[in-house]
This record gives sequence, C-alpha cells and structure tokens, in this order.
Amino acid sequence: MRMAPTLAVYVAWQFFVGILMAFLVITSVIMLVDFVELSRTLGGSGGMGISQILVMTFLKAPQLIEQTLSFVVLFGVMNALYKLNRRSELIIMRASGMSAWRFLLPGILVAGLIGVFWTAVMNPVSIAADAQFRNIRGGVSQSAVIVDDENQKRNIWMREGSASGQTVIFARKADIGARRLDGVTFYRYRFDDANDPVFDSRYDADTAQLSTSGTWTLTNVIETRAGSAPQPYEILTAPTTLGWDQLRDAAGETSTPQFWQLPAEIKKIRAAGFSAIPLQITFYRLLALPFTLIAMAIIAAGVSMQLTRLGGTLRLLILGSTLGFGVFFANNMMSAFGETGVLPALLSAWATPIFVLLVGLARLCTIEDG
Repeated sequence: MRMAPTLAVYVAWQFFVGILMAFLVITSVIMLVDFVELSRTLGGSGGMGISQILVMTFLKAPQLIEQTLSFVVLFGVMNALYKLNRRSELIIMRASGMSAWRFLLPGILVAGLIGVFWTAVMNPVSIAADAQFRNIRGGVSQSAVIVDDENQKRNIWMREGSASGQTVIFARKADIGARRLDGVTFYRYRFDDANDPVFDSRYDADTAQLSTSGTWTLTNVIETRAGSAPQPYEILTAPTTLGWDQLRDAAGETSTPQFWQLPAEIKKIRAAGFSAIPLQITFYRLLALPFTLIAMAIIAAGVSMQLTRLGGTLRLLILGSTLGFGVFFANNMMSAFGETGVLPALLSAWATPIFVLLVGLARLCTIEDG
C-alpha cells in the first residue's frame, strides 16, 4: 500500500519531534554536568560568575552533543514509534496493509537529513564555539598563547628531553602551516652526575624550520655557551623528536578543523610529509554521519517493531540502549585501529555504520517477513 503524502509528512513530523525531545533531554543532561564541572574548576579559582560559566557551557555543548548524536537518534526514533503504537496509529497503518518499510521511510529520511545538516552546518558552528570556549578558558588561565591570526600564534613554549639532557624551546611567533618558528631561542641543558639539569648552551635564531626528517633548521643563529664568546652562524641543524602534532599542540591548535577545512588541512599535512590519518578518520566519520544516523534509526525501529508485537517496554528499551552503547564502543574501537594504522582510515570510519545498517535491515526483514 502506498503512503499518502499527508500521512508521510505526519509520520516524518512525529519522528522529528521524537528526535527533538531526545535531543533536548540528552543536551540538558550534558550541559548540567558540564556546568557543574566548570563551576567547580573555574568558579572559585578563576573568579568567574554564573553568567560567564553558563556562556562557556553553551559554547562547549555542541562538541559534546556531536559525540552523542547517534544516541539522540536512537532514543528519538524509539520514542516516536512508542508513541505511535500507544495511540494505536502504528497498528492502524499496519492493519491497512502498509508495510514497515513504508511508514519507516519518512523517519529514516529525517535521520539522514539531520546527519547532513549537522555535518555541513553544525560541525563548523561547533568547532567555532569550541575555539571561543578555549580562548575564554585560556584567558582565565592566563595562557601564554595569544591569537595573532588564523595561522600565526605568539609565545610558543615546547620542551623535549633525552637520557643525556633536555631542550626548552621558546618562539615569539609560529606559522603552523609552514612548520616554522620565528624569533626562536633554544635552551639546552645536560644532566650532571646527580641527574640535575645544568645549563649547556643557548641558540638564538631568526627562524627554525621543522623538517620531515626530524631536524630543526635554524637560520641567522647566535650560539652562547658558558665561559665562551657568542658565535654567529648562518645555518645550523639540530635533531629533534618533535613533530607536527606537538607543534600544533604547543601553538594551541588542539581542536580539529571544521568539516569544510579538513580536505585542505589533510592535503597540507600530506604535502609536508606528516601523517594525516587522525584528520582523515575525522573527515570520513563526518561524511558517514548521515549513514550512521540512518543505521541507528533502523536499529531503533527493529527494537520498537518487536515492541508492537511482543510487548515488554522496559526490556526492549534496555536492549536498545545496550545496542546504542555497543555501536558507540565499536565505532571508537575502529577509529583507534585506524589511527594506529591497523586498518585504512576509510574502512575504520565506515565499517561500523555499514555493519550496523546491514544488521538493522536484516532484523527488520526478519520482523516484517518472518
């Protein structure tokens, strides 16, 4: 039986309302917990008022919600189908000869559109909000990192060590895209017999370029050692264990670029010779988000369709929650395999949504056709 357009719009609206209610409930819980945590950490030591902490909570919330979006769709679809069944609307549609595929299609489309909207619109918003949150928190913590422009950061501190000593690196400015430090000073310390650090040498340079071979290339250098006159050099090279990730972290770029910037960022890192696997996995996961939400909607329908025939609301809700946590765990585990290189980035991001989608479809086929 074909579904009338009016009925399709009505069913889609019921699914949207169910997902919206789940979104409001889960978001409220997340924000409440985060508000309490921020009040504990910043309310006393940072001297921030309730209104400022509330603003920071709203800024941080989108990033946290993105991680739980699959749960939102899962519980939202279950809630929508439960209400349709409680009002006997689902029973009437099925009694009229309408298959489960017909009345589930509007809900599946709603879940997919939510995934597209979040990837294309809300992800950039959440990244910008998270950056603003970090700036505010950094100001409260009197962070040494000051934003100059999109790629330029000021007052960078880094440190690396070995069994024989350690090096402290200070730079007035850093160009993360070019992997270059400007106005840089290297302080080198060696360990004495008591394993205490003792000053060894200092290098002041105009620039320090990080290469893919694990070296710093310093230009216009002045070397200063204890008891010796300063020595100028045009170019010096120094081995290092630091890489692209440490440079980004030291410059305060700990957040992931937003969706539309990821391809260019991945290309830039690859051209520099560094590994872009974490960003690739993030990009592929955002691309797969609509399919992930569709898979969660189908899983929720498989649980709720059984509810209409066998009853046992509490038992089936617990089953749905368990499935949701299982999918969340599997998705994180596959991402971890991808980041370590065990699996290709594309496979690690898409394997869980495809598997869950196939399992959900198989479950619905079993319920519908026996």
